[in-house]
Amino acid sequence: MTTPSHPSPTPPPRILLCVSGSISAYKAADLASQLGKREYQVQCLLTAGAERFIPALVLETLTGLKIPRSLWDEAHLGTEHIRLARDNDLIVFAPATAHLITRLALGLADDLVTTVALASRTPWLVAPAMNTAMWEAQATRESVAKLQARGVELIEPAQGVLACGEEGAGKLADIETIVARIEDHFRAREAAHDLAGQRLLITSGPTLSRIDAVRYITNPSTGRMGAALSEEALARGAEVTVIQGMDKGVVVPVDPRQTGRLQVIPVETAEEMLNAALKHLPDTTGVLATAAVMDYRVVSSAPGKLKRMDSDTTLALTPSVDVLKALREQARAQTWFLGFAAETDQVVENGRDKLKRKRLDWLFANAVARAGESLASGFGGSANQGVLLGRDGTQLEIPHAPKREVARRILDAIVPSLGGAR
Repeated sequence: MTTPSHPSPTPPPRILLCVSGSISAYKAADLASQLGKREYQVQCLLTAGAERFIPALVLETLTGLKIPRSLWDEAHLGTEHIRLARDNDLIVFAPATAHLITRLALGLADDLVTTVALASRTPWLVAPAMNTAMWEAQATRESVAKLQARGVELIEPAQGVLACGEEGAGKLADIETIVARIEDHFRAREAAHDLAGQRLLITSGPTLSRIDAVRYITNPSTGRMGAALSEEALARGAEVTVIQGMDKGVVVPVDPRQTGRLQVIPVETAEEMLNAALKHLPDTTGVLATAAVMDYRVVSSAPGKLKRMDSDTTLALTPSVDVLKALREQARAQTWFLGFAAETDQVVENGRDKLKRKRLDWLFANAVARAGESLASGFGGSANQGVLLGRDGTQLEIPHAPKREVARRILDAIVPSLGGAR
């Protein structure tokens, strides 16, 4: 028997899943299935456009609930839309097309989905899916802003190759991301904020070192693990300051509930990361050092573009600042530290060595691929796995899972002993 991943009220949390006419509508089946496995009760509604992409029977089979088709169905009672609007704990619009988002923002009530939405008094989660040009259009941005101003939570669309063949923002967020945000909602509402009062400083993403005006060296980090920890800590009541290394494709954490407890400070180099972190260190109760900081930097960066030469050349490198070491040395004695170690060999042994050398309270060690290899976890991917090592000798294996789930397990292990970490 599986353990539900949400608190266990009776009856189970009720979710109204509204699907609109995007090519990604077929993913609603996976979303409904995943929510059902977590013991949520899911009622689906489809716009007319959605029915062109996914049969109602598929979702009815997965949820066990009949889908009302229209305000004008013979089986639809005159006030059925009011019951649907009120008889749920959360409304999720996934995928939400540009057309649906604009109708929601305007408060239109011209079909069953929008009529139910207008009559609802429960929170909304909106997961857009559309072409990049439509997502970036001023009309769409204004509609999104209107919804967010009303307290609606937005699940940002992902970057990637779209159904039309173009590349950019607009893909429906990963189903695991949507599920995690739904679980956030119910945890935030029903679970104790076990990190309330904690002021966390999180370093995230890569750092880089410029070679000249147009070239630089860096590493493959996307900041996904740092973003996952940041958002998990926010959901648990912490105040979070993220020193975010920036590069192409970096994932920046968001404050989905607009709590005002998240601050993101973008930086590029290791030196900038350290300087920004030191400014916030005095007020910090805990440091989570997830950033993949470059160990070396270019000795001398050219102010202009270096021209191509036919002969070999040498790039001089020198050690960059050790951000984690410097933070540990300058932190208050009561500030606790969680470090990360990405290793290609002897993961636990090298992790233990770093834990001791850097005088950390905990360290999460995970394997990354050697040159020419590939792994299902580590840099760039949506999942991770590894071992959480404690200063007291404890060792917790964390199996392969989405990075948000890994973040939850890490914090679950750490929180009970925060009072004793030094």
